[in-house]
Amino acid sequence: MDYDTELELIFHRLDGLSFQRFFNELMTYGVHGFCPVRQKMDGGNDGFVKETGTFYQVYAPESVNSTSTNIAISKLVDDFDKLAENWHYITKLEEYIFVINEKFKGADKRLIERVLKLETDRKIKTKIFTATHLQNIFYTLPLEKQGRLISKHSISRANKSAIKIAADIISMRLPIDRWKEIDEQVPFFALKVLDLDLLSNIRSSLFAINFSEDEMNVSKELIEGINSFVNLFYSKISTEKNGERTWDNSWKNTWPNPNARFHDEELRKWQESISDASYKLCATLNKFANHVRQNHFPDFLDHSNYTIIRLTDALTDEYTEFQP
Repeated sequence: MDYDTELELIFHRLDGLSFQRFFNELMTYGVHGFCPVRQKMDGGNDGFVKETGTFYQVYAPESVNSTSTNIAISKLVDDFDKLAENWHYITKLEEYIFVINEKFKGADKRLIERVLKLETDRKIKTKIFTATHLQNIFYTLPLEKQGRLISKHSISRANKSAIKIAADIISMRLPIDRWKEIDEQVPFFALKVLDLDLLSNIRSSLFAINFSEDEMNVSKELIEGINSFVNLFYSKISTEKNGERTWDNSWKNTWPNPNARFHDEELRKWQESISDASYKLCATLNKFANHVRQNHFPDFLDHSNYTIIRLTDALTDEYTEFQP
């Protein structure tokens, strides 16, 4: 069973002690000998495995930005020093693993460099665990324990942070440059299956979020925009060829075909629908982005907007980029 969507929402929603509780349960299930440590007066230790001398420190910020990265860098050093001072008498410190819930954005380069420097300075093995590392541990668990974790920690009610979760999903999985890669394929009326899968997964992730009433409209419009665009490439007159979804021209195998005019008309309508759907999807992405900027993150997507590029003059081969 695939719990990618549920896990993504858990990692986006949980921070602080709530994420610590999820981490403790995951590691207790997935790492033999893992012992969680009660928070407050933990001496810089969020959990350890005595037999291997492996100690874990967890940091789960509410949002991932330059400020949280600076805090993480400071925290990993301070907590290591506390750990070395307070726990050395229990077991030898062999490995220090800094766990950061970076919400699948990847570890910051400065943080990685600081962890490696700590290894050199303190003569000890160090690692960074990100959301992806914890996801890998999750999928080593028996299905029963996977289901238990998901049912306990997944989103079950609307909350104010729902739109923030959606914003993180969009910024991480469909940033401006990624959209441009998809849009470049539209004029050829063929789209990579991998890109269609990406959009489908985003749609599923958004659909699984329980938005509040005032956020539902803008989110629903985006979900429907993705749905309309993706479904066109899986319509009855499309097919998969060389890793792409495109128009099915197998009817041409019969020649002359008495229904050729009908098929040509169907193709024209399908291409118009794709052009229209891509335009509307781009517009709804910008509507969503503007809502996020106005209500939550002013610098969402680095103040940039989604655009489309289309041929405007066939004679001069001139293309124009514009925002719907």
